Amino acid sequence: MKKMTTWILLLFLLVGCSPQGNKQQASESVDNEDTKVEKTAAKGKVKDKLEQQPPNLSKYETVKLEDKQEEFEIEIEYPSFSYAPVDELLSKEMQSQFKNSQKAAKEIIEDIYEDGLGTNLKYSYHVFFEKPVITDEFVSIYFNIRIYMGGASGMSQSYAFNYDLKNQQLLDLEEVLKRRDTNLQIVSKLVADELIHGDQFAEYREDPAPFTYKTSVKGETEPTVENYYAFSLTEDSIILYKQFYSLFPNAAGVVGVEVSWEKIDKATEEKKNDIVYKNDDYHFTLHLPSSWEGKFIVKEDDWNVAAETSYDFQFMHNGKEISNIFSVSVLDTESDGDEEFGPMNFIASQNGKTFVWNSIMEVPPEFWEGGELHELQNEFTHMLNEDLREVIETFTLE
Repeated sequence: MKKMTTWILLLFLLVGCSPQGNKQQASESVDNEDTKVEKTAAKGKVKDKLEQQPPNLSKYETVKLEDKQEEFEIEIEYPSFSYAPVDELLSKEMQSQFKNSQKAAKEIIEDIYEDGLGTNLKYSYHVFFEKPVITDEFVSIYFNIRIYMGGASGMSQSYAFNYDLKNQQLLDLEEVLKRRDTNLQIVSKLVADELIHGDQFAEYREDPAPFTYKTSVKGETEPTVENYYAFSLTEDSIILYKQFYSLFPNAAGVVGVEVSWEKIDKATEEKKNDIVYKNDDYHFTLHLPSSWEGKFIVKEDDWNVAAETSYDFQFMHNGKEISNIFSVSVLDTESDGDEEFGPMNFIASQNGKTFVWNSIMEVPPEFWEGGELHELQNEFTHMLNEDLREVIETFTLE
């Protein structure tokens, strides 16, 4: 009887006092679960909101790494934001620079002693940073590096730290330009324009800028990663840093050329409207500026005795052919581009053919002062000296 009573009590507990009581417990259980789900979801939303909020980097401390000895002096400064993703990267980079500069200093001092120069020369390596540019999207820090081994001004180098706060990653130039839907060719041309026409650099050039200066600018601003290894960002612009050895005195050090995103966006949009010239005989294409619309024609000719044929891009005005701008000639040979082609310039070689180009050697008399087209002189020379380099860079073979 006692055993039976125990089983009845157990059954009572499992089933509940009544069907109504069972329903009430089930309802309370569901309500509790819903409440838990709501609380969990609410916590998740708060967490997501906190994660989406940009970190506050407005306040920072300056960290200084120093090693000052009789023979050399090393000093590196960088900001610390109390924000681990940025601080860890900066610390790792600067600690590495510090160790490498210590090693380099010791090796240099040893070389000085071996050369019999004694301790008259003192090596110094200083790294300082400009005020960081901080937005909700990125932090950008420019570092100026000064290396001194005697002499008047020493050497300048630069380093820039650009970090995407939203995606938590370092930004290189290719990624920055890609996000802006532009490219280095467009940006490098705008850098060249600033050097040639910008007020910031007026003290270093004549007005108007002479041909030799423009030629040097073109060489210094080629769209290569080496020419634009350091850059910093602002909300409205990008600043590209370089030491322009052929343009400015060594004392000028590393120079920053600032180009607004407004100019870059405008140039990028204009580039989309380029005129595409496609040659069906030799399967090559060229992109010409939209400003050339209605101002040129292309004629095939055999004036070049060294070539199979030439395609001459002729300047037009009011339906009249005025002068050659440039020509693309096709040679019946293949070349690696190392050989000389006289007044012609190598473009590319493929399938036993070599493509070269040349431009008109001097501005025709029609554009001279007193000539019938003198008012078009600036336009024509711009096509010849500014646009043509870009046009040739667009040459592609199918």
